[in-house]
Amino acid sequence: MSISMNILQGCVRYPPAPGGAETVVKAYSEGLSDKGHNVEVITTDLYTETPFVKKDMPSVVSGIPVSRHSAFTISGEAHYVLAPGMIKSFLSKKADIIHTHSYGYFQNHAGWIREKLQSTPWVITPHFHPSWSMWGGAKRRTLRDFYDSKIGKSTMEAADLITCVSNHEKEVLVKEIGLKDDNIKIIYNGIHWDDWKEIPDKKIFRDKYPQISEKFVIFAGRLATNKGLINLIEAMYFGESREFDLVIMGADMGLGKSLDKLAESKNIRMHRLGHVDDEIYRSALSAAEVLVLPSEYEAFGIVLLEAAAAGTPVVATRVGGIPEAMAEEKNGLLVEYNDPESLSNSIFTIMNDEQLSIEMGIFGRDFSKNFSWTSIVNQLESEYFELL
Repeated sequence: MSISMNILQGCVRYPPAPGGAETVVKAYSEGLSDKGHNVEVITTDLYTETPFVKKDMPSVVSGIPVSRHSAFTISGEAHYVLAPGMIKSFLSKKADIIHTHSYGYFQNHAGWIREKLQSTPWVITPHFHPSWSMWGGAKRRTLRDFYDSKIGKSTMEAADLITCVSNHEKEVLVKEIGLKDDNIKIIYNGIHWDDWKEIPDKKIFRDKYPQISEKFVIFAGRLATNKGLINLIEAMYFGESREFDLVIMGADMGLGKSLDKLAESKNIRMHRLGHVDDEIYRSALSAAEVLVLPSEYEAFGIVLLEAAAAGTPVVATRVGGIPEAMAEEKNGLLVEYNDPESLSNSIFTIMNDEQLSIEMGIFGRDFSKNFSWTSIVNQLESEYFELL
């Protein structure tokens, strides 16, 4: 079908703001635009939620118009991001399809209002995390449990289509929220394979950070309590783990200083680099001996695909959608959450076996090709057309 659609994508943050869901919305928007559709993003001026940081960010990103509305929040842990300006944008802009992202956020309610008042087909991708796995403290989790029971289920049921990034996410939505599964489709996350056709040049990272040891372990993602970073530092403490550096890349969600103190107390050479540009990011994944994702929960885990595309083996926790984002025993190893010793053993099983590392890297490259954003956007486009 060659019809050009007007599509509104709604999310709480949008690049250059960091985050996994943000990466997905950007890939959807750019991919759909490349196919000739008119895409606009409605979001907030938030750069990070914890800490609550607002920034002036561009109104056009890679050719996609972005409407950024002022965000407000209830102070403290139990915050809910409000952006009333989103409602006007959703109601006033031309749209054949509305697609909102991230369960529990204001843009879903703004999208719901548009669907109710103007009968515009509405899709939600929840990027769902159960309340028990959320970063933050008890107040935030209590608020989330209240939201699930009073608001969340009815909001999700009002959508014309729910797309999940893994089969596990679908199962959790059915179990935790009580949704029926007949309105849920699986559309995996992906990578821009063109960025990875050639294995990234390791020298770019090594030249920028000469202080980091030649062999190092890497984590890439938000520095949040549900990412298992304390377990990773503990894993590096076991035995020979201390012979290699630990590199942490990603936006600090308030955990950075405590991680620094823990690493120092364990005599771990940890390098916290913050958010880095794409070239450095790809080079770092290529240069690492192994990427570790020790999370308490992940709906999917795009970073696992990116590491695989870089030819780097992975070690991750057997939680959420992670097993669907890698091939166990073929391009990496899975361990149980909150078991630093097993995590350490798996990391160094790979690091101490050069042949195993090479074989996992080769398999990972081939595996990652199955998750091209091009094919994923084609699938999403087909689902949109079914709603028209």
